[in-house]
Amino acid sequence: MRRFTIPALLGILLLASLALVACGPKQAVKLTVWMNGADSYIGPTEQQKPQDQWYVSQAFRRFEKANPGVTIELIVQADQNAAHTNFKTAGLAGNAPDVANLWTGQPIFAMKDVILPLDKLVPADDLKKIVGWESVRDGFKADGTILGYPAGQNQICFMMYNKAIVKKAGMDWEANPPKTIQEFDAALGKIKAIGVTPILVDEAAQSVCWWLAWVADYWWAQTTGNQTILEETYGQKKFADDKGFLAVLDHYRSLYKNGYFRKDMATSNDSFTQFLNGKGALWPSVTSFLADAEKALGPDLGVLMPPSWDPTLKLQNSTIGGPGQSLVVAKNTKYPELAVKLCSFLNSKAEVLAAEKINRYPVVRTDVTPEEMGWAAGSNIAKIQQYSSTYNYWVDNLLTADVANVFYIQAVLVATGKMTPQAFVAEMDKKAGVK
Repeated sequence: MRRFTIPALLGILLLASLALVACGPKQAVKLTVWMNGADSYIGPTEQQKPQDQWYVSQAFRRFEKANPGVTIELIVQADQNAAHTNFKTAGLAGNAPDVANLWTGQPIFAMKDVILPLDKLVPADDLKKIVGWESVRDGFKADGTILGYPAGQNQICFMMYNKAIVKKAGMDWEANPPKTIQEFDAALGKIKAIGVTPILVDEAAQSVCWWLAWVADYWWAQTTGNQTILEETYGQKKFADDKGFLAVLDHYRSLYKNGYFRKDMATSNDSFTQFLNGKGALWPSVTSFLADAEKALGPDLGVLMPPSWDPTLKLQNSTIGGPGQSLVVAKNTKYPELAVKLCSFLNSKAEVLAAEKINRYPVVRTDVTPEEMGWAAGSNIAKIQQYSSTYNYWVDNLLTADVANVFYIQAVLVATGKMTPQAFVAEMDKKAGVK
């Protein structure tokens, strides 16, 4: 019989106790995550399904499985504009969610006092393989503080169109799309002539002017340039002196005046549904809506990029886009490393490919190919993908908060003729601090 000394027995007991601790349950940790509905990780119609069928819910379960003891509470923010105010308020009170899905650019720059800087927490491999970091670096500077992760998608703005309606109006946009603003206006006139609303849009839903922010912004960027727009929002130059912007606003008004917009766009909130039901020819969109539209319209769904305002301008063959959504970590979180690990997980190659099975959009990773994503040549998503590296960053995200609030909320008054472009830009200048 083997004999053990007292020290040996104590050592065995210590090892046994450590083994029990290691095999026992780990400390329970709960991360609370706010996600925007319909424009980010949750597809436009996903919320009509049970929550456990959503991509992001399934991704959270995979993260929990890979990190025993961790649970994630998902809270959907239906109003993206209000989500930013709510996050700021919660952050100041010290009870913000651990992770929040917010817009990139100025909206998060304005909340850096409640957002955790991530410079020392982001893995080097993420900095190398994920693009769009400039959208979450303070001040858009190459060395600016990292305030979040670009969400794992590259939202590109375009117009969906109904091929059957366009064909009925005597046009073929697959073979000959309108390439100038003049050709575009003429095409809208032909559609109106057959008794169909040319453009369906809810221009005040969620307090955001979707046409101006997703389509007409491109023309503003063409005529003025992002750098000048930044100087205007900082009060260094005047919006009132921006002739390009005023011309774009005049055109915005003309679309409504000529009957090319739906008449009730200042109060409507069902334009996407109306478009899917064939009630209009065009709908301004971003790529997160594409999969649902293709399911509804099938081969009748086409994509159209905004035509050029002026072919002589420097910015051509582009559109508004880029990582418009971010994932930020609250400064009050108790689990900063785990929160960043979740952000990194959602941006990982495996999760990007998993998300593509439910909602298709160009991605922000350099190591994912169109072939891996299963995109057929000539498909709508393949056409959009061509702009994933030539986009002009979101103009509305360049605007500081007070200026953006005027832009989002009062722009529809310009379109409907209740406010002049001059009065509108004067309000923007006032909020920018111009006297």
